Amino acid sequence: MKRLFLLCAVLMLVGTACASPTPVGNSPTPASTPVETISPTASLTGTPQPPTSTPTLLPVMGTLTIKVNVRSGPGTSYDALGLLDAGQQVQIVSQDSQGKWYQILYPSAPQGLGWVTAQYVQVGAGAEIPLEASSTPAGPTGRIVQRLNVRSGPGTAFDSLGLLEPDTIVSLTGKNATASWFQIVYPAGPDGRGWVTAQYVRTEAADGLPVLDDYGTPVAVESAETPFAPDVTPTPTIGPAPDDGDSRSAPAVQVNFSANGTRRFTYSSQVSAPQGDAEDWVGFMPYAASGARAQMLFSLACNGNANLDIEIWQAGAPLSGWGSLACGDVEVPITLTAGQPYQVRLSPASRQGLRLVNYVLTVENLP
Repeated sequence: MKRLFLLCAVLMLVGTACASPTPVGNSPTPASTPVETISPTASLTGTPQPPTSTPTLLPVMGTLTIKVNVRSGPGTSYDALGLLDAGQQVQIVSQDSQGKWYQILYPSAPQGLGWVTAQYVQVGAGAEIPLEASSTPAGPTGRIVQRLNVRSGPGTAFDSLGLLEPDTIVSLTGKNATASWFQIVYPAGPDGRGWVTAQYVRTEAADGLPVLDDYGTPVAVESAETPFAPDVTPTPTIGPAPDDGDSRSAPAVQVNFSANGTRRFTYSSQVSAPQGDAEDWVGFMPYAASGARAQMLFSLACNGNANLDIEIWQAGAPLSGWGSLACGDVEVPITLTAGQPYQVRLSPASRQGLRLVNYVLTVENLP
């Protein structure tokens, strides 16, 4: 038995010495101590990255003070998307560069957003409303100094596309040959462009604007050194004014004056007779801070081959005893009843032949 034990011990020692060593790299890692190995040269392509932490601006709550239109853009020329009642709360996400329009959450709009007039939205003191990213015009700009018509071409004979309020900043894209009209970026116009009278635009960029024709096509301006340039005197063309479709019941513009809203507006167009648009109608409603009478100032500038006859209508009939207004008058005081709708009727004065008159009417409601 002793010999058998010694033989087994010798065999065990020999077996241990002859066995091949187990490679260290193939040694199993104990399950109790897991190790995560990250290769420094591993490709990260397709590996999702952690999101960047960006602060989210919460909408500013506001309350409407009157019933307002919700529009597709910051201006009355944009499409109306719906109406919101006075007292209704809105969530404001941004404002335009002038702070006159608020962009709000409006679920029924295509993009879930709409615009309302800022003056009719009450917000908390100290509320910070960010500017819309695209609200700052690019390139040469100008500032509108009076309420102004935007037209489809450089002249009052072209269609009116809408109105711009004072202090609106516009992008200038060109001018007509006499620099009396500027082409501007206007989303509601043909090809996103419109035209405004240069005399109501303050800018230092007029000299550098390209000269455009009536269709917005650049015009090659000949150098003063061009030899044998013909001396051509343009012949004025007088034609009938296009019918703009307004009437006493549907005036070309309807302005309601208010304490915190519009206090002054300017409207320009043209009339002609016996052919063309024989009359224009401009509607307004005066405002008075106290009492029943409103103090108004009327100004009228004209050019053409005739004078204008001016009437003020109320309740479907011409008003008597209000005074008079003629081409060239500036700030004529007229007292009217506050809160009542009025219409101004403008028509060419009687004379022989075709009469065509371009005019600019300005009405101001004094405090």
